[in-house]
Amino acid sequence: MRPDHPMLLTRPDVPDVMPTNSLTGPSSARIRNYLLGGRDNYAKDRDAAHQAADKLSLLGSAVHHERMYVLLMVQALAIAGIRQLVDFGCGMPHSPNPVDVITRVHPNARSVCIDNDAVVHAHTSALLKAGAPAAVAHLRADIGEPESVLASRETLETINWREPVILLFGSVLHHIDDTPTRPLTVLVDQYKKVAAPGSALVVTHATADFAGKPARKAAKAMTAAGCPVYPRTKEQITPLFDDWRLVAPGLAEPQVMALEHPVHPQAASYAGMARKEAVHG
Repeated sequence: MRPDHPMLLTRPDVPDVMPTNSLTGPSSARIRNYLLGGRDNYAKDRDAAHQAADKLSLLGSAVHHERMYVLLMVQALAIAGIRQLVDFGCGMPHSPNPVDVITRVHPNARSVCIDNDAVVHAHTSALLKAGAPAAVAHLRADIGEPESVLASRETLETINWREPVILLFGSVLHHIDDTPTRPLTVLVDQYKKVAAPGSALVVTHATADFAGKPARKAAKAMTAAGCPVYPRTKEQITPLFDDWRLVAPGLAEPQVMALEHPVHPQAASYAGMARKEAVHG
């Protein structure tokens, strides 16, 4: 796909019935869409969101802060000269979206949006209208399988790995379990190692470091509803940035970059951005 500039979004009529070819349970993408004020979600998604919000009243605010951080980082990195984006776990194309942001800065930007949700894939295909000189492709895939993601036609035809790229993991890694046989750091490293010097890694990730028991209860409620959430500590998230230069203020609450105060009472996640530097010698 190749987006017009600016992105043109129109919402098709969507019945409040789960499609027969979709997952039977709630979807993290559609739950996030609902918490952001979108309409592309279903009753099971809204029920799961309310069950989690009953445990963590600041959940909606936290999701909005994460989204604002992501958009600010994509904008800043685009202004700094990066013209490519891979959005891992892109979710529903809620406007404004990262592709919209990078395309506004660079009308010839190249982006790949990846999600394993069938409804996300269908909506994105319908909503993102394409036109040169920019290029945007949507790939339905499991980001936990980097070999297939990197070898896909959508990725190979859109991203030039010899040039800097934004690797965006916005509110997605906390839905992936970290096991000895499938470490989260190894997964992220497989994408990092193919990126050119000058590339950036942007991550937002759920945590219970600030809200404590309510955040853990919200994660359990989401998991019980069929949408697993694994909140992690700062010490567990920091290694995701290993070997890249973590940019100030480091791994912090999303509100820090948005210059919003007070910070801690509204925080349910960490956010960070790192750059890949050239190897000398």
